[in-house]
Amino acid sequence: MHNRNIAGLWSIQARAFKIPYTPFSHNFWALTDPSGQVVDQIHGLAFDPKAGTTKAIGNSSHFLRVVHDPTIIWSLQPDQPTVVCTAGPESEIRERWQAALNSIFAINALNLHYPNLWQHLYKKNSNTIFNTIGQIMGYSQPAKLLPTLAPGIKLVVSQDIIDLYCYKS
Repeated sequence: MHNRNIAGLWSIQARAFKIPYTPFSHNFWALTDPSGQVVDQIHGLAFDPKAGTTKAIGNSSHFLRVVHDPTIIWSLQPDQPTVVCTAGPESEIRERWQAALNSIFAINALNLHYPNLWQHLYKKNSNTIFNTIGQIMGYSQPAKLLPTLAPGIKLVVSQDIIDLYCYKS
């Protein structure tokens, strides 16, 4: 595992958005091209069913959703904790990334509720999505990749979904 992109190769990165005024982070996945540009992202976010929009922070009236969106810019911070988990030719990296994309519908179909703020230490949240998606992409311990405090990161959404969609090299 490296902390920066490897020139000329595509990569999958674990990244952490430092939550302002707290010691905590929101961990997410980024796909980068050979120049190091983020071309895709996978996050766990709150989804407000009334407004039909995602939110960085939600409550129990919202759903916990996997969001695949290359245009999320708020999450990209200068000097954020980043670890290159896999680097290689585009086809190889996209095959692993695709395993994660294939699982999104199944995870979102669980209709999990987003936790209230005080429940993040013991209920499934966005960092649980990070852990689950990481395991689907074939990383055995996503919770240990980044040196961050990420409540919920040791939980998984569904072991059955991990087993069903897990990337096989």
